[in-house]
Amino acid sequence: MTHEHDPVEAGLDFAVKLGKGDFFGRSGLQRRAHTRRLACLTLDSVVMGGEPVFSADTAVGYVTSAAYGYTVGSGIAYAWLPAELAEPGRTVHIGYFDRRIPATVTAEPLFDPAMTRLKG
Repeated sequence: MTHEHDPVEAGLDFAVKLGKGDFFGRSGLQRRAHTRRLACLTLDSVVMGGEPVFSADTAVGYVTSAAYGYTVGSGIAYAWLPAELAEPGRTVHIGYFDRRIPATVTAEPLFDPAMTRLKG
């Protein structure tokens, strides 16, 4: 997350209490449209990060980070996407050199979503 993004777009809105009183940036946060979301993507290969993300032939966002998820057995990438495209199950494509790699927006957490490991 950089100065270009806000906590709502990054999925951290649970940590911001707008009704708790005044704080630096409160009025700006209230004025924002929150049209982007940080989305988790899964894919069959691995990208490096910084690649454009496409919906049809239109660049709609970019990959912030990516790696191979050994516990889930697939590539994982995080990308800033328009809110309407950041819904789980949606397919987008990542531009990787001369290819377009399909990626699926995936709900989090990816590993142990029922928390069975934690609850033992």
